Amino acid sequence: MGNKLLEVGPLEMEVLGILNSASDLGVSNIQTELKNNGHDLAYTTVMTVLVRLFNKNLVVRRKEGRQFLYSVAKKKAHAPLTIFEKVKTSLFGSEKLKPILGLLESDDGLSREELEALKKAVEAKLKRS
Repeated sequence: MGNKLLEVGPLEMEVLGILNSASDLGVSNIQTELKNNGHDLAYTTVMTVLVRLFNKNLVVRRKEGRQFLYSVAKKKAHAPLTIFEKVKTSLFGSEKLKPILGLLESDDGLSREELEALKKAVEAKLKRS
């Protein structure tokens, strides 16, 4: 069947992002966050997305009262990187530099602090190679 991480859809990625910034969220909390991000989805739709992520072992859940609370599966620490690789490949193919340059050229791109952090990361990478 292949790597389940590579079978994550855009809505699933967004839900993972929400769970990555806060843990132990119920379906209604995630539904509210999605609505704040412009997705007016039914409770059952959000629940289906969470069940799919649970079945892919990307999220864990625990029962509290009558509801499940979801959080990102800790053993999948490499999941965000793998998801980023999928997005990068689908958008840019083998052009590795294009997404970085896109961030630099964007009007709402990186802050000065982020640019300094990027500069340090590039310098460290150059020293290692």
